[in-house]
Amino acid sequence: MRLTLIRKGGVPLSFAILIIIGTFLLMLPGVCTSGLTLTDAFFTSCSAVCLNGLMVIGTADFTFAGQFIILVLIQLGCFGILSLTAIVLLLSGKELSVNNTLIMYNLNDRFSLGGTESLMRTIATYTFICEAAGAILMFPGFLIGGFGFFQSLWLALFYSVGSFCNAGIGPLPGDIAQAGRYVQVISLALIFLGGLGVYVIYDLLQMLKNRHHHMRLHSRIVLKCCAVLIVCGTSSLYLISMAPSGSDLELFDAFYLSITSRTAGYSTVDLSLLSPACLTLIIVMMLIGGSPGSTAGGLKTTTLAVIFAALACSFKGDSAVIISGRTIDLRTVLRAFTITVMFILMAVFGGLLLSAFSPQLSDRQCFFEVASALSGTGLDAGGVTPRLTEGCKLLIAFFMFAGRVGPLAIFMFFVRREKANVLHYPEERVIVG
Repeated sequence: MRLTLIRKGGVPLSFAILIIIGTFLLMLPGVCTSGLTLTDAFFTSCSAVCLNGLMVIGTADFTFAGQFIILVLIQLGCFGILSLTAIVLLLSGKELSVNNTLIMYNLNDRFSLGGTESLMRTIATYTFICEAAGAILMFPGFLIGGFGFFQSLWLALFYSVGSFCNAGIGPLPGDIAQAGRYVQVISLALIFLGGLGVYVIYDLLQMLKNRHHHMRLHSRIVLKCCAVLIVCGTSSLYLISMAPSGSDLELFDAFYLSITSRTAGYSTVDLSLLSPACLTLIIVMMLIGGSPGSTAGGLKTTTLAVIFAALACSFKGDSAVIISGRTIDLRTVLRAFTITVMFILMAVFGGLLLSAFSPQLSDRQCFFEVASALSGTGLDAGGVTPRLTEGCKLLIAFFMFAGRVGPLAIFMFFVRREKANVLHYPEERVIVG
């Protein structure tokens, strides 16, 4: 497979093929106990592959075979077809060809051509170790919670994979809220590790192997952004929830929601009981999302950091964007603003479109649903998703797909069009503001 084919749409096509295969598998007899229409099967497959979490039919309504299909789709969606192919080759002892290395090199934002193969091995090893460790740790929690041995084993495996992949899908009727605090803490740790990004993990592992290795600027930005967003998100949700218009949140619930609202669709509380201010804040955090190279969606933390750095430098009168003593190139800054503007426009347009065709829903519910689909978060405020019409289900499925492959497609578009500046035109000022 040539690199040019990947740039022209191979990645979105691979996800689309996986969604179609999943749709037909979910339509097989004995998969769902309540019966499944073609639209519902497509929506469920799209949600699983895109690691979203929005469901028109609860996962508990699926048989073991149906839940197993959903779990496989989540895992494949986590890796992506191209990464999965490379991982299988590496785990089988084979080396990547030059073309495959170039493909992964471009998909990983030119991480390091020499370290591309090492990066892919890290992705596979890190993913499977985290998921296995999470399942082992969760198992006694479900067992103590009154579930049977085999059911506890299955729930532990499903929620471990669902948490690390930031899928937000689970077999329990009330999802993670039905589990005890112990399981929720393990789930939260897996969600954080999955949303941190493999680039940061790879960087940290290199530091452990070589004490002379310096942490990359990307990793420093991600870690700082995560810390700020978690602290600000937790404190804001906790304080806002104390308002008379909503339900009080416990500190742990606010902490859990501050992380899952940016990455996964699990929630320890009923979101329909939260105040409008809390739901608005959650919409903002959903659109921010996780970090590059992770299973999370959204704008990404580094995009937000570059934008705020550009704003700060503009206020200070600097002619360049500088973060931690490093100059950020103009193309990266323009790319960050482009992705942000496109995300906001898509969220606004999608919310208006859903509101126009769903008069039974409030405007806030419509914007929340679109933001949840576009960001890959999968939170549902008040059981909105099952109440959607057939056409609106397809609309939300489109936004789930766009949120999953959109940023990558935009990135590949820019990579393909990047060219050296041969001509330099004269400057002229334009009055703005």
